[in-house]
Amino acid sequence: MAGIKILIVEDDWIIAKEISLSLNDLGFEVVGVLEAGEDVLKKLPDLNPDIILLDIGLSGEMNGIDTAKLIKQQTKVPFIFLTALADTSTIEKAKLTEPYAYLVKPTRPETLYSTIEITLHNAAQRKDPTPPLKEGLTIEDSIFVKTKNRLEKIHLKEILWVEASDIYALVCTVSGKFLLNTSLKVVEEKFPQNKFIRSHRSYIVNIDKIEAIEEDELIIIDQRIPIGKTYKEKLMSKLSFL
Repeated sequence: MAGIKILIVEDDWIIAKEISLSLNDLGFEVVGVLEAGEDVLKKLPDLNPDIILLDIGLSGEMNGIDTAKLIKQQTKVPFIFLTALADTSTIEKAKLTEPYAYLVKPTRPETLYSTIEITLHNAAQRKDPTPPLKEGLTIEDSIFVKTKNRLEKIHLKEILWVEASDIYALVCTVSGKFLLNTSLKVVEEKFPQNKFIRSHRSYIVNIDKIEAIEEDELIIIDQRIPIGKTYKEKLMSKLSFL
């Protein structure tokens, strides 16, 4: 996530500070925190963010929806709405600006991370769609994943596990996490099933990377991955025991 620049537009400085700290902890770069929608378009060229986190309920002359309309008209920067419990009418108006996502305040770091990753991925897909996973993959094959402004090759044998991220799949390697524009179910079907197996409804693991098993958890590079009751028998049948 290093190098991903995020602009926060939020008039509650406590919330803005909390989000800013969470983003820094997640490895993102906060390029600015603005309180008013009027300032966004003035400072956008200099700040040059990759994503804007935009509060719907800004209290200045321009609320978040008004600001979003201008952002969409004048730039291609993707934006995510920040919202408290908004009424139906406000949400319907917000939909017309076609935000990439909504985040309900207060935001949880894991939700913040996955929402930003999916937004970046979807924004890149609109510019440059990536092909779907091919059939008949083997452990010696590689796939290309979208990261920042390029396609990066990942060898299947280097993948530690794949986890669900909303309707997408997050590929985890030693070097980082990469979002696939496909579901975990499709990954399960197309990855080599002699090497990758579902351990939980939200996880598929590389059998060769399992280092230990403790009760209902797998351990891969110090990461604990749950074993679901539904998947335990099939998983254990793939492993060798003395």
